[in-house]
Amino acid sequence: MLTVSTLFVFTLFVYVNGAGEISILQTPDSLSFVGQEQLDLSNVKNLLSSALGFTVPEIPRWSGMVINDPFHFADAVVVVSIPGVPSLDSVQGKTYPLNTDESLDDTWRSLSWRLIDRFPTATNLTLNYLSLDVPTQAMELYGHLGTRDSPTVEHLKLTSPEDKAFIDQVNLIDAVTAKLADKGVINDGVPDAHWFSVPGLHALIDTYGAESKQVIEAKRLLSSSILLLSEVFNSAYNDKVLFVVLSSDVVHTRRFRRQATASSDEEYDENYPVMFNIFLWFGICYFMALLATSLSIARMDPGRDSIIYRMTSNRMKKEN
Repeated sequence: MLTVSTLFVFTLFVYVNGAGEISILQTPDSLSFVGQEQLDLSNVKNLLSSALGFTVPEIPRWSGMVINDPFHFADAVVVVSIPGVPSLDSVQGKTYPLNTDESLDDTWRSLSWRLIDRFPTATNLTLNYLSLDVPTQAMELYGHLGTRDSPTVEHLKLTSPEDKAFIDQVNLIDAVTAKLADKGVINDGVPDAHWFSVPGLHALIDTYGAESKQVIEAKRLLSSSILLLSEVFNSAYNDKVLFVVLSSDVVHTRRFRRQATASSDEEYDENYPVMFNIFLWFGICYFMALLATSLSIARMDPGRDSIIYRMTSNRMKKEN
């Protein structure tokens, strides 16, 4: 029984804390990435801020990033986030395990607020957040995008809503890539941040399973499009961009935590708080009474405080 319980706790710990991955596809010459140390998702904002040359809070530093040149940092950071997916598997670059201790959206919000706080009066600050399931956002951020032909697929079907939604998101990545390759970006000396969220892969995993042919093909298509996007961004910023891919299963993790919390709550009776308070305060009162009795007994003089002394003392005085 102990072995089963230990195995369950270990599995729960790995499932909650180990479902994520960070891959570095492009990096400026002033930075290099080494080792295989796990990184907390809550520390990714510090990683990205350091790459831009910002001062970050004094917390245990991640040893995976080495600053080679403290006078030249990245001009931009670009992140492709894939929520609900522990790993993209086929993506290139330097890859590290990621502890998903916060949501991807929280990481973006923290990063964007740091940039705003660093450049409060800048009118040319670029903070682009694009959720690829909202095509209108892409046009607002990157202008008019041309139409792209759907990629050749074998297992994904355009007749399936989940498949089509994912393919449309990949097409949107390719459209942004083509636009940036044609028009480039405005590199004005103020650091830029671009964040792309790809929610479509999560839906495919829930529909077909993580090891299905559809998901394997989808990961291959997405990895190819992300690689092209990273190369275009690297060229647009003259090899001074940090391009990161974040895969985080924090969606499933939080769902698991909610279910575990609900299950544990059902084990308690509705009268539990009442009975708990009764026993708690009875125990406190009993302890205080016992303590007072013990102290009074400890300080008592048997020769003067006993009932026998009080009964005989008056008689002794009369006889004398």
